[in-house]
Amino acid sequence: MSQQKMEPGTIVFIWTVRPGKEEQFEQYMHEIHKVARTFPGHMGVTTLKSQAQKGNFQTILRFDTTEHLEDWLNSPIRKKLAKRIEKVAHVDAAPKTTGLETWFEIPGQTIPPPRWKMVLTTFVAIYPLSLLYGYLIAPNITALPTPIRALFLPVFAPVILTYLFMPFLTQKVLKSWLYKTT
Repeated sequence: MSQQKMEPGTIVFIWTVRPGKEEQFEQYMHEIHKVARTFPGHMGVTTLKSQAQKGNFQTILRFDTTEHLEDWLNSPIRKKLAKRIEKVAHVDAAPKTTGLETWFEIPGQTIPPPRWKMVLTTFVAIYPLSLLYGYLIAPNITALPTPIRALFLPVFAPVILTYLFMPFLTQKVLKSWLYKTT
């Protein structure tokens, strides 16, 4: 029996530490990382201290699956330890996504869903759009030159997908399937 491939989970936090609290921040980070290592799938954490700007840190946290990462991020012990860190530092930048992952950004969700779910959701959004194009638009623009006809789908599809179909699918119809609820 073959095992289903799971996507690794990685998250990056960028911190600004209050002046004079750097040592306390590093101590709190050490404590939270020590606990994180006990969670299933933990693959490591790296904290980088900025040499250019005192008090700036980056933390890169890796788990073997997005599910294990999400379990850690949503765990009560992590939330408790994070509150201590928030007394001496704040996160400057939330994790950023690029490409198709931006269609799957939902407030309160720290990690995008697994790629295979993003692919299926994107297919569900694009297929009816391509059917509508094929039945309603393509037959009515046959007299136009090919370069103009070819523009219709790439010009209108991203707008329709980004502002209508994907928000509807990711935030309403498929939300519970895409994102593990706690």
